Amino acid sequence: MFKRIITTLVVAATPFAVNLNAHAQTQPTGAGFYGGLGAGIGRTDIDGSGIAAGSTDKKDGVWKLFGGYQFNRYIAVEGGYVDMGKASIAGPQGFASTDSNAWQVGAVGSIPLNSQFALTGKLGVARTATDGSGSVNGVAFTGSDHNTAPTYGLGMRYDISKAVGLRGEWERFRVSNSGFGGKSDADLFTLNALFKF
Repeated sequence: MFKRIITTLVVAATPFAVNLNAHAQTQPTGAGFYGGLGAGIGRTDIDGSGIAAGSTDKKDGVWKLFGGYQFNRYIAVEGGYVDMGKASIAGPQGFASTDSNAWQVGAVGSIPLNSQFALTGKLGVARTATDGSGSVNGVAFTGSDHNTAPTYGLGMRYDISKAVGLRGEWERFRVSNSGFGGKSDADLFTLNALFKF
C-alpha cells in the first residue's frame, strides 16, 4: 500500500512540472510560495498504564497538507495539517485506542548538496488533538485531549524542476494519550510532493 501511495504522489506531481516551471522562473532565486501534500507511515507510542501488558498496534497510515513561503535557498516558513492515524493496545484488563491529528507551523532549513538535492531540517510548534476510547475492567471510557508542544524533523528534498519537488522526511510530535493518562511521542515517515507558485 505504501508503494502505491508513493507512486500516486510521483504521478500526480509530474503534470504540474511544465505548467509551474515557467512561473517559478520569474521569482527571485529560490523565493516564492509553495504548497504540498504527503503520505506515509506513523508510529505512535501508547500509554497502557492500567492495562496489563498485551498486544499493541502502534503503526498506521498518515497524510498531511501544507503550504509555506521560501525566502531563499536556505530558509522557509511552513504550516499545515497532519492526520497522524491511530494506535491501540489490548490486554487482560481491557483495551484502548487513540486517533490523533495536528496543526503545525515552523521554520524549514535547507542545506543544498547540489542543484537538485538538499538536506532539510524542521523546527516548530504543533497543536495536537487526540480522541481516545476503550474499556478497563469492564468500564468503558471516551475522551479528548489537546497538547501544544515543539515539533521537529529531518529530511531530504529532490527538485524535479524549479517548480516541482519531492521531500522525504521524519517528524516527531508530542501527543496526549486521551482518557488514560500520559503523553507520548508520534513519529511520522512521509514522502511529500511540493509545488512552487
